[in-house]
Amino acid sequence: MKESLVNDILFRRAFFTAMIIGTLCRFFVLRVKDKQYPSRPQDYLEQLIMAGLAASLGAIAFPALIDKEFSALTFLAVGIQQFQGLSKQEKITLENIDYDDMVIKGSPLIDNISSTYEVRSYVSLLSALLASIIYIYASRKYNASMLVCTILAALGGCFVGLIFVRLLRRDNISDVSDVYLAQIEFDGPVLNVNGVYMDNIGLKDTRKRFLEKAIAIELIPKDMSGFGTLCDVGQQQAIMHNIYIHLGVDNDADEKDIWSIARIDLNKKSLVIIMMPLYKDEVTFMQAAGSTPVIDTAKRKLSAYKKKGFDF
Repeated sequence: MKESLVNDILFRRAFFTAMIIGTLCRFFVLRVKDKQYPSRPQDYLEQLIMAGLAASLGAIAFPALIDKEFSALTFLAVGIQQFQGLSKQEKITLENIDYDDMVIKGSPLIDNISSTYEVRSYVSLLSALLASIIYIYASRKYNASMLVCTILAALGGCFVGLIFVRLLRRDNISDVSDVYLAQIEFDGPVLNVNGVYMDNIGLKDTRKRFLEKAIAIELIPKDMSGFGTLCDVGQQQAIMHNIYIHLGVDNDADEKDIWSIARIDLNKKSLVIIMMPLYKDEVTFMQAAGSTPVIDTAKRKLSAYKKKGFDF
């Protein structure tokens, strides 16, 4: 059995340092899932375990490569397959519970969540890999002390984490449109918001509830590309779901005459949304709509107008 080019002490120090750094870097982009059962404690534990496993794979890859143990690198491929499997399982879980929500997420948003969930799993692996490389290189090349190697490895791991934070940042609806409060009114049984037809409400009690409790907003895009984003049905559903997460909805599952409605105003090139939240807070309502991420399926809609410099 050939002797390793990385001595045992250096390997142990580099491995544990890189694993800890990779696990900590995962928390830079930590997102805990919100499901219908109390899940936050177990989600933190799940993320911690996955981060530790991914970081250990990244930490051991470089020493294995130095010793030409290429068979050990197959664990990286196995790890990536596991990340993809977790992403698929996350998608299946979200799809199974989506229709139990009063305001559903919709398939585009679920796909967006699951794909991002997979990418975040690579943060620990790559940050630990870079930390391991820096630690071993600094120790062997410059005979640096343990403290210096640890600091350099931590800086390298944080650099990878910051890159992922930047790459995973998504535009919000407030980046592509302006959000304004809208006026709710009835023309007989016809519900209008800023002059846009929304629905036909037959019961007087229901019309009274809309006037007293509902909140309506109008989203005016900043350009035609933004209007294309707002036209996407999946994006509209994502906005309403984000509002629902923050404020809930003031209706029961069997109340078929009260629901969240989104309509496009083709004349003004805007999106109008009306919902009846449990807590009537207009400021939070507008902030929730503006903070909704732009989902992948809604991007680059009507992008030809943007290339030509077309504006309103």
